[in-house]
Amino acid sequence: MTLSKSSHYRGIVYILVFLFTLHVTPGTYINSSFLAQFVGPQGVGLIIALGSIFTIAAFFFTRPVLSKYGNFKTFLLVLFLELLSLLLLSVSWLPSQILIGAYVLGFTMRNLAFFHLDIFLEDASSDESTGGIRGIYLTMMNVSFLIGPLMAGFIVQDAQYWKVYMISSIILLPSIYIVLKYLRDFKDPTYERFDFMKTMLAVKNKVDLRAAFSIQALLRFFFSWMIIYTPIYLVQSIGFTIAETTKIIGIALIAFVLLEGFLGYIADKYIGEKEILITGFIILAGSTAALSFIDSNSFWVWTAALFMTRVGASMIEIMGETYFFKKIDSSDVSIIGMFRMTRPFIYAISPLLGSLLLFVIDIKYLFLILGVFMLYGIRHSIILHDTL
Repeated sequence: MTLSKSSHYRGIVYILVFLFTLHVTPGTYINSSFLAQFVGPQGVGLIIALGSIFTIAAFFFTRPVLSKYGNFKTFLLVLFLELLSLLLLSVSWLPSQILIGAYVLGFTMRNLAFFHLDIFLEDASSDESTGGIRGIYLTMMNVSFLIGPLMAGFIVQDAQYWKVYMISSIILLPSIYIVLKYLRDFKDPTYERFDFMKTMLAVKNKVDLRAAFSIQALLRFFFSWMIIYTPIYLVQSIGFTIAETTKIIGIALIAFVLLEGFLGYIADKYIGEKEILITGFIILAGSTAALSFIDSNSFWVWTAALFMTRVGASMIEIMGETYFFKKIDSSDVSIIGMFRMTRPFIYAISPLLGSLLLFVIDIKYLFLILGVFMLYGIRHSIILHDTL
């Protein structure tokens, strides 16, 4: 049995991405606080940058590995290595060097895993329904992103981070089961040889792809700073507990669940991607910059403020994904790989920049700088050729 464009197989991938993301999300907004125990706030960015460098290096080997072993076996290996990293992180008495190494391993494997999930989904997709399909896919991810931080908020007490990593390792097991049961007969497409310079030129010479990559890079820059520095700021500067912080972020992430599936459908049927992207960047830039000027320590003030940033981010994420995957198919592994390399590439640069800025400015002004930087996305959105 092979994956086809049927809703049955898309359903398998939807369930898989929900469960896989669910195991990732409890740790997403505690990782920076966990790492800060060993290296301080300035050092967190350096560790994440290291994980990003390893991820970028791993992507260069994806095509030969996929061609030899296939997406099923490669994905399964990635899942087992991710499980190993979580089991190590759940042993709190291990030396800090091992715990940091386990985090870097897991960071790399999670990035690779979403790349392999893209291949499964793209094989089961058709261009005319890409917005709806990607909307459902991202909604499944974002439901997990909603549940995970709330779950962590109830689990983490007195900085007992190991409990979150142990729960995450247990949640990962159903994903491994689904891959073994339902995806072992996946029929791999013919994967292009990954030529970095050729792929770079192909993207550079196509205005729409180049803009899609730029939009993706800006969004990943936003996510990287928010994931790393928001928990640290809310805990160390505003005075919330880790549990309160994860609950605030979890509620804010409802925006993704509410909007992305609906907007994907709208982009397929009615207005295309450009207008939604421009609106999303305006909302994202304004609401992010405003965070620097909030002095309140009210739970609901911060929840509402972060919710607005996620409204803008959700509009950009679904439109960026939809537009990109309408332009390629599952055999374009080099372009898909480079698209997914955007995240680790940005995570290699942005935390280093954040760490350097923290030596000269207060952490709250990172949000102002980030908001102004997001305005640059309007330029890239304007030059897109809508798919409708």
